[in-house]
Amino acid sequence: MFNMVQGFSRQRKISVGLILALLMFGMIAEVWAGPPMGHGRRHHMRDYRGHHGQGFAGDGFCPQVRATAQAPDDIRNQPNPLEPSRETLYGGESLFQGDVQPVACKICHGANGNGLGIMAQGLNPPPRNFGCQETMQEVSDGQLFWIIRNGSPGTGMPAFKDLDDRKIWQIVHYLRQFSQPGKK
Repeated sequence: MFNMVQGFSRQRKISVGLILALLMFGMIAEVWAGPPMGHGRRHHMRDYRGHHGQGFAGDGFCPQVRATAQAPDDIRNQPNPLEPSRETLYGGESLFQGDVQPVACKICHGANGNGLGIMAQGLNPPPRNFGCQETMQEVSDGQLFWIIRNGSPGTGMPAFKDLDDRKIWQIVHYLRQFSQPGKK
């Protein structure tokens, strides 16, 4: 009887030792892997120009040649009536990243405005890359306002007719910050 108890104790020690070894291995692997990247993000050392995830990685396509319908002159030449205050930019960011309905802008344009959102792969032409200075310098605030309000025929850009003017102008200010030097 004594040998059986002693054998059981030895088996138990081996089992506990294996479990502890596996846990230790898992902890070491977690530390070695680095901090979690978050859902949809890619490793920071990768740079996929045509990546289609949440729009965190990649620069997007630049320049983007488009034959987008032009807004009427009185709208196209209209400057943004809002000051680019912290409140205005925060409002635009909130709308772009998730609050605007029926679908958040980032779904197509990417969380970083690079045109590489999760829906970008299926769209032709691809969504606008707001980080491309070369493209964005040619697009007036009024033109951006008009496209957000009316959509862009022949693209995946829907019309946001129910969005009030102030909210659209907030989004326009937020879009502009993507193409400012040092904001990437």
